[in-house]
Amino acid sequence: MNRTSNHHTPNQHGPNQHRPDHHGPDQHLGRRGFLFASAALPVGLALPAATTAAYPSSGVAVRKERPELNDAVAAGVAYFRRRCDDQLPLDESLLEAIRSRDLSAARRAYVESRPPYEEIETCAYAFEDSDRDIDARPYAFDGGETDEAFRGFHKIEAMLYAYDDLESAEPFAETLVASIKRLRAEMDQLDRFDAAGQFGGMIALSNEIAAKKVSSEEETWSDQTLLIFRSNWDGIISQFRPFAAADGGVPSAASEAVEAAYTSAEALVLPHFTSGTAAATPYSRIGVRERRAMADASLRLRDALISASRALGLEG
Repeated sequence: MNRTSNHHTPNQHGPNQHRPDHHGPDQHLGRRGFLFASAALPVGLALPAATTAAYPSSGVAVRKERPELNDAVAAGVAYFRRRCDDQLPLDESLLEAIRSRDLSAARRAYVESRPPYEEIETCAYAFEDSDRDIDARPYAFDGGETDEAFRGFHKIEAMLYAYDDLESAEPFAETLVASIKRLRAEMDQLDRFDAAGQFGGMIALSNEIAAKKVSSEEETWSDQTLLIFRSNWDGIISQFRPFAAADGGVPSAASEAVEAAYTSAEALVLPHFTSGTAAATPYSRIGVRERRAMADASLRLRDALISASRALGLEG
């Protein structure tokens, strides 16, 4: 997996007019921060016209005031380090499949590569640059799909499913592998993470599913949006459970409410998966009422997480 390929000139019908080694301005910062703000505000209050903040996090103050939560933070991050270790070989396999010029194999490898990071992005507040490079969508950039800074999973997704362009996908798959390696090093830096940030991430991501992802903007070309819902919910609960188990952590009633909301949400998507593959039923086959039920389930999870956060005194 250590081969270095030559840069390929994009095919004329492909979407990338630029090489992926140009790092554009950081327009992807805070892509879920606005959603967190809307989730946390009482009904009737207006949002500010714009926000550049990412997930709210009180940093050192939380560590000093609630040191008993540090172990819960560390446990959640340790789980995501393991998921990052799972992610790297999947992305290397994706790169190899793209290099083989076998479109069906590349598409299968793309789908199989998606779940780990969709869990990890729960804590994207702590590594916003890497999150942008790995998982940003075109709307996060002024130039949209042709912006020089647009790369990662969704750039590759469009090339594989919308353009059948393996040659143009290859340099972006190489960049994705490098981004995951950088992310793994960042996951060892525990001072990036804190309790307020973890809860902010959980709340923002559960809100984002209902506010945006239910529209299928997540996996427009691969049609695998249900895979994203399930992995996001799994990532959220992985970070919540250490806080429920901690001494002085989430009270039992609040914890049970979160677990119940998670179980209900998972129950809506599980029938659409089969063992042995990460792929789910194509989202285009999911009716409006079923989509609405999934969005509502994610909102109930969001509200239960907000209550749990308040029970810990992390409202700020």
